[in-house]
Amino acid sequence: MIEMKGSVGEEKWAEIKGKFRASYLVAQALAGMLELDIAEATMYTTYERVEFTHSDTMPTARRGRLGIQQVRMKDEWEGIRFGLNFGGRIAFDHIPIRMERNMNNVLTGKLNG
Repeated sequence: MIEMKGSVGEEKWAEIKGKFRASYLVAQALAGMLELDIAEATMYTTYERVEFTHSDTMPTARRGRLGIQQVRMKDEWEGIRFGLNFGGRIAFDHIPIRMERNMNNVLTGKLNG
């Protein structure tokens, strides 16, 4: 699954994970109707820039949520501890793909693999 963004910050990262979660559920539903098994799912995010710092104007953004294991955005972003919550945390691969603007102001990049 691929999510394409110009910039990613803490708030946008939460939105991206929600979209990955919804897309994965749709894929599972379609696979179920077609009687297929999804053996593996990898999440990709294309981006131009990423910012791991908390908002200076919202001190509450620095507080962690109580009662759940905390995972740093940087660790999730780099694919070290990426996972989605489906009542329990399920681990997935996450691969960020850096994009650059070309002379026409269009984001372009390459996926090697």
